[in-house]
Amino acid sequence: MRRYPILFLNGTSSSGKTTTCEAFQKLWHEPTYYASNDKFIFMLPPHVLQCDAIRPDALRPIITAFHQSLSHIAACGLPMIVDHVLESEQWLIECAASLRDFDVLFVGVKCPLQELERRELARGDRQVGFAQMQSERVHRYGEYDFEIDTHRNTPEECAQRLKELLLSGRKGSAFDRIRQNNA
Repeated sequence: MRRYPILFLNGTSSSGKTTTCEAFQKLWHEPTYYASNDKFIFMLPPHVLQCDAIRPDALRPIITAFHQSLSHIAACGLPMIVDHVLESEQWLIECAASLRDFDVLFVGVKCPLQELERRELARGDRQVGFAQMQSERVHRYGEYDFEIDTHRNTPEECAQRLKELLLSGRKGSAFDRIRQNNA
């Protein structure tokens, strides 16, 4: 099995990362592991996630554990796509450090704020206002190797673009720059 670069998607809540990752899993010719920060977070019980006094202290170690787990998952050898909301530069640095032994294509998942807010309301399972709060932070910590627009393109079209990216043989450099800038 050929080792392909890890696809590392970063975007706000409701930007379409999950649906794009799932579409990619269906499209890609090999079984692909889908790693999601949300899946780690939602292993906590609802009463913790809904409590503003408890949630931040509970989430910090969970997010760090997710970052540290990425290299172990990648070492399994399966193609891998990661879905994350990088709300802090430190999180990005942790991810780049964890995946230092792997080729990573850092992909920005972009969508206009008005559409993010519409999706957030329609979903009903996210705290209203997260997309706006995250849109001000998520994309400012590093340059991407590639970007997708989930407003102009369907999840299947975005997945097709990611497939073409992998098949192009292009190597990622964004995580290398992040590690160099934080050495």
